[in-house]
Amino acid sequence: MSGSAPPPPAPSPGDLVHADRVHRRAYTDAALFDLEMERIFERGWVFVGAESEVPAPGDYKTATIGRVPVILSRDKDQGIVVLVNRCMHRGATVCREDYGNTSAFKCLYHGWTYKTSGDLIGVPFGGGYGKGWDKSAFSLRRAPHVGSYAGLVFASLTAVDVDLETHLGGARKYLDLMRDNSATGSLDVARVPERYVVEANWKLQLENVVDGYHPPFTHETAFEAIAREKGHNPATTSTQGSGARCATLGYGHGLLDYSDTDRGYSGKSSDSALAHHASLVERLGQERADEVSNADLQLLVFPNLFVQTGRQHLRVIRPVSVDRTEVYAHPYAVPGGPEDVNKAQLKAIAWWASAGGFGQPEDLEALAACQRGLAAPMAEWNYLGRGLHREVALSELETSGDVTDEVAQRGMYRRWIELMVEQS
Repeated sequence: MSGSAPPPPAPSPGDLVHADRVHRRAYTDAALFDLEMERIFERGWVFVGAESEVPAPGDYKTATIGRVPVILSRDKDQGIVVLVNRCMHRGATVCREDYGNTSAFKCLYHGWTYKTSGDLIGVPFGGGYGKGWDKSAFSLRRAPHVGSYAGLVFASLTAVDVDLETHLGGARKYLDLMRDNSATGSLDVARVPERYVVEANWKLQLENVVDGYHPPFTHETAFEAIAREKGHNPATTSTQGSGARCATLGYGHGLLDYSDTDRGYSGKSSDSALAHHASLVERLGQERADEVSNADLQLLVFPNLFVQTGRQHLRVIRPVSVDRTEVYAHPYAVPGGPEDVNKAQLKAIAWWASAGGFGQPEDLEALAACQRGLAAPMAEWNYLGRGLHREVALSELETSGDVTDEVAQRGMYRRWIELMVEQS
């Protein structure tokens, strides 16, 4: 008898996540990955870009929502729109640049041309379609739901059961801290990101950005370099009992909050930083200004956005396949904030997350090692039970624990189950 064995049946999502563990097939099954793209990315709220990336009429950037290519465009008449980047003639992407400014999008294949709002305005040799052909029926498809919070733009390609503010849940409180630190109420996000590839499932990247357990071990070399330069080791604030905490914020969002610790980021006590704090006191009052200035946050907005205030940047997580993920790390400046701090933070993220950085390459190798190990069928489950016995419910949405606990990861998978099983 010849031929290979048939593939195993597609797993049921509800069988893959328990209260304290995740089955390895959640990270390795290609059919399940396809289902995630459909049910999580292409049916819910997904981060697309920042308003500051498209500040002027005609500005655009390209992005993806799951597997769907999209254009974030600022149209002069209709404001910010999210367009499906697919010509309505024969399917080619009509915009092939990462970002830019244009008066129209023109398909390279047959020259069909669209306004920045998506309206079809040019069809070469249009008479070939006959009398009465309705050009308006062939405008670029638009995301039916687009919303912005703190200058961050989210979109959904289908009907949604909750509005954006409801979806953001407890994450709004921390986005508000970042918003209040800015003179404009939003972040000035750099268009050109640091880009890298993680040879691992996208959920491993999400788990990692809210994992306060690994830094002293995975990043030991990086922290030793910091210690030599600064004379102290900020890694100590990542250990159990430091005062830092991990939290889940509802709807899959998660947080590492180091605000009650001192991780030694440069520039925070400079004269200009103190002057900025004084301006915050005048605008917000002493208590809120102190809260804003002390915020040291690592915030995951499920399913594809991570924002960090300690090294000012946001990361966009783009799943490519079951074992490959692209990450785009955009530095940001705080409008109205101290220029020396903004520059110091830009330098810090380059030091950490660039191709030659000290920190991010270590994470990439750790996650790739996880993906390789998950191929082993002898051990079926990843254990996420750390801190389960001591986590504290703070509200209907928020559950908190020590920074080394796996509170945020468990909250992420509770949302994963809701989305994956609800429609199965």
